[in-house]
Amino acid sequence: MDPGLRDISSPYELVRYINIGLLCVQDRASDRPTMSSVVSMLSNELNILPSPKEPAFSNVRGVGNPNTCLGSRAENCSVNEITMSDMEAR
Repeated sequence: MDPGLRDISSPYELVRYINIGLLCVQDRASDRPTMSSVVSMLSNELNILPSPKEPAFSNVRGVGNPNTCLGSRAENCSVNEITMSDMEAR
């Protein structure tokens, strides 16, 4: 956690906000919460949040092994450690 945020929020609260943000960017629109649900999630800490689903696409290199790439296609790997996004229409 960024040291500048320690006095503003608890780690639990920040993780909760990240979880809500991830729910809002789900690949399928039907998996995303409505705005009224988001407002409810933000204002009521007792609401149990659903877990976000796996991202629609990922362009992350394997941890510990620079020759591996996580994801479904090898061409999504970066050969020079620069982040690359492979954008496709839904």
